[in-house]
Amino acid sequence: MKMKFVQIAATLSFLISSCWAIDKAWWKHDLTYGIFLKSFMDSNGDGIGDFKGLISKLDYIADLGIKTIWVTPFYPSPQIDGGYDISDFCGINPIYGTMEDFEELMKEMKKRDLNFVMDLVINHSSDEHEWFEKSVNRVEPYTDYYLWADPKGYDSNGTPIPPNNWKSIFDFKTPSSGWVWNEKRKQFYFHQFLAKQPDLNLRNEQLKTELKNMMKFWLDKGVAAFRLDAVGFFMEDPLLREDIDTETLIKVVAAESEMETPRLHHPDTFEFLHELRTFFRQYDLENKRQRETAGFGEVYTAINTKMRYYGTKNAPAMHYPYNYLLTLLKKYLDADQMIQFLNQWIKKLPKGATSNWALGNHDHGRIFYYFNKEYNSILLTIVTMLPGAALIWYGEETSQEQFDFSPNPNKNLMVERDHFRLPMQWDDSLNAGFTSGDKPWVPVHPSYYRSNVKEQLTNKNSTLYYFKDLVSLRKTETLKFGDLKMYAISKWVLAFTRTFRQSKYVIVLNLGTEPHTANLHAEIANLPTSLEVVAASPNSGFSKGEKFNTIVHHRNLSMLRPHSSIVLST
Repeated sequence: MKMKFVQIAATLSFLISSCWAIDKAWWKHDLTYGIFLKSFMDSNGDGIGDFKGLISKLDYIADLGIKTIWVTPFYPSPQIDGGYDISDFCGINPIYGTMEDFEELMKEMKKRDLNFVMDLVINHSSDEHEWFEKSVNRVEPYTDYYLWADPKGYDSNGTPIPPNNWKSIFDFKTPSSGWVWNEKRKQFYFHQFLAKQPDLNLRNEQLKTELKNMMKFWLDKGVAAFRLDAVGFFMEDPLLREDIDTETLIKVVAAESEMETPRLHHPDTFEFLHELRTFFRQYDLENKRQRETAGFGEVYTAINTKMRYYGTKNAPAMHYPYNYLLTLLKKYLDADQMIQFLNQWIKKLPKGATSNWALGNHDHGRIFYYFNKEYNSILLTIVTMLPGAALIWYGEETSQEQFDFSPNPNKNLMVERDHFRLPMQWDDSLNAGFTSGDKPWVPVHPSYYRSNVKEQLTNKNSTLYYFKDLVSLRKTETLKFGDLKMYAISKWVLAFTRTFRQSKYVIVLNLGTEPHTANLHAEIANLPTSLEVVAASPNSGFSKGEKFNTIVHHRNLSMLRPHSSIVLST
């Protein structure tokens, strides 16, 4: 009897520790809902989304089955770059509310067991930040908080010459120097992005301490994780060596080349990321955090280089770099091509690393813009059913679109990006229910009267309900931990299986523009002749609970409509 008791106790101990470990590593299988706060929900009629507006929609987010939200920067800012130009890292921009509103948001999220991912922008600040002003005046300890350099020399007119040929990333269409002369300090400062966004010197130990104190400030308020912005630009070559030519550099930034450059993906960046990972771990231990503090990185580069951002076994870096592979998808692919496309990421993932998938964000056009709208079910299925974490940009659950509301002949980058930061379409009332005011900060999409959350919530055969089914399935052990295999059933029918122990899900996608039968039994071994439909896109021709024939006896029993998808279960 004593031996049996010991065995039961050991089993219980194992189960408890396993559950705790899974909960602690919440980020490994998480689905994050990305929100551009300015466009999500306005509570006071000024046309700008805010904290109270977000609080009013937390039940909607929770009802989707989502457990984590990422919110774009809400710090004080001149708003030259949509809030990514920060003038106070520990403050709240009044257009979004107050610190008390933020604290209320944290309390309301905790009630719903939701995680908050904060945008952490530490590559640069605004030139209106107090640190920069003091750095210009060489006030200690701020003197070297930014990347300053002496001129290479002076031209015949006595004009100082920049230290090297480094260009601004935001000025590639009309390349200009990334160096700005400061007459007061008699030195150049460097900016990877806009001239009003001077780069911080992340090699400065005092600055790093200050940044960690800032992170602790937000962690103490309940933040669960950080989205690290512009990670690839954190460290530049300390010797300020000349850069590669602009044309090649553009390819590097666009993830089309792995050529090395002295100002991107510097080895010191990975050391700093490991230092941050260690800081997060220490914070968790000291504060007995039940869920691990995580850091996810925005980094644009070729996949081989991106994999380095996971770090190594002895020196882990980010929990994962965001995978934007799907944002590069701009044309229809057949089954074999799609498998090859997805394997670009899957096959190169380091052993034990957590994968992740995303369709878009605040800097990418909404992917549905490039395809027939029916194709949205294909994309939502891929991003949610593949192994690892996933990121959904607000409105993707209803296939919200973008449009060129203000054509700009100069193709200004700031204006172009606002086209996919449009207000959330909540209902068919004026301004799509986003604001009670006369005018939102940018126009809502003209389709809001027929495509909105309210309309889709009243229709059980909508994209929104299909998305909710996918999110629910993601919480099963099979979709969390299951092995992945992909099959080209025919030229245009793609299937992939997720298998865990005795459970199996079969995800079937018709990538083509015509109806196609799916003879699953011919390609996937050990399948029963009939499977149950547990999720079906609105355009599939199937409903939950129906049977799907894996052997083609009758075409109508195993045929998918164009650009549709279903999830089957054993």
